[in-house]
Amino acid sequence: MHPPTARDEALAALRGMGERVTAPRAAVIEVLAGTAEHLSAEEVAASARGRGHDLHLATAYRALKTLSSLGLVRHTHLPGGSTTYHLSTSAGPRAHAHAACTSCGKVVDVPEEWLDDLVRRVRSEQGFELAPHHAALTGRCADCRPA
Repeated sequence: MHPPTARDEALAALRGMGERVTAPRAAVIEVLAGTAEHLSAEEVAASARGRGHDLHLATAYRALKTLSSLGLVRHTHLPGGSTTYHLSTSAGPRAHAHAACTSCGKVVDVPEEWLDDLVRRVRSEQGFELAPHHAALTGRCADCRPA
């Protein structure tokens, strides 16, 4: 027997919570399980339509919001107001934060454990619980930094 895929794990988790596996939710999960890219809601909807699903943008947003609130999808706010989405399952991508270049818009994954010391220090000294995956860190990538 094969280990469960990210898609299978997310659908099983949805059912295990007593939630309905609707066509839009299944389409969003299928798209996110099939990529390691940083996809916006628009890209999720377009990819789902490219796979033969009838998924309108507003419906994609509703499905992403629901799946996020259930903990099955993580979203990250990027500079300029866009948001990207990832599955949040053990078979999906490892938990990570994002760094976004303010010059060219490049987004790179930052292992969440790299920020563990910062998270602990802010919690102990400020009493504040950070969510490092929720918003991208900003700066300039190697290509855009002055030499």
